[in-house]
Amino acid sequence: MKKLIFLAVAALVFTACDKANVCSYNEGANMLSCQEKSYKTVKTGDKIWMAENLARFDSDSSFCYGSNHDNCEKYGRLYPYESAKTICPEGWALPTQADFEKADVKSLDVKFGGYRYASNGKFADEGVSANFWTADSFDDARGTMVRVKDDTVTFEHFSKNIAYSVRCIKK
Repeated sequence: MKKLIFLAVAALVFTACDKANVCSYNEGANMLSCQEKSYKTVKTGDKIWMAENLARFDSDSSFCYGSNHDNCEKYGRLYPYESAKTICPEGWALPTQADFEKADVKSLDVKFGGYRYASNGKFADEGVSANFWTADSFDDARGTMVRVKDDTVTFEHFSKNIAYSVRCIKK
């Protein structure tokens, strides 16, 4: 009997985890509704983008700026590269550098939510810059990220362990 109960609970937990990554997209309302929250969306370039930073909890590696949960509401969560590559909801993906280059970044409602260093766990650049992972890996240790500061957009290569914001695009 205990084994049967264990199997039933395990099946429920794994089913809930699978559904946690599934969201519903309403094109007419420009809204992506997920378990953790609903995200505004916008079409820019030739893609549908989340117009807000992803706030999906990843128990292994996602952070609120300054370890303050209110900042997750304000800026979304920060993710290291490997988590960023897999955290987008089903049917959505991490954008490439080319996707960012084609997008009107102003239409994405960018918030200057900073980032988190992996080496010492310190946070930096709140109110100064917005930083997003792209799907592009530069080499084994570094990924390509987008930095928005004032009206400047740059593409840089940094340690895959640093935690940056994530925007997702519809596949």
